[in-house]
Amino acid sequence: MVSWTYAFKKGAMIFLWTIVWGVVGGVVALVISGGAILSMISNPSNFTNASSAMGAFLGVFVGVLLGALIAAIGNYATIVKVTLESVEERSRQPGAA
Repeated sequence: MVSWTYAFKKGAMIFLWTIVWGVVGGVVALVISGGAILSMISNPSNFTNASSAMGAFLGVFVGVLLGALIAAIGNYATIVKVTLESVEERSRQPGAA
């Protein structure tokens, strides 16, 4: 049986890695989306037609989507990694059933 201390340590590790993945995804989203927004702000006369504005919108959308995917997949990967390492660690202990 797993103790509450052990479970909370692993839960805290997953929580902290979730924050890290959120920051990484946010930075990726900010860099990609920020480039599209910065190009619109620096020269708004280039975005008078619909195709240019749609391209900037698509750049923002792709940046946010990619950042969210990185954060979500990183979070799930962390859960799987910590869980499997914990099972492996517990199975190597003497007396573990």
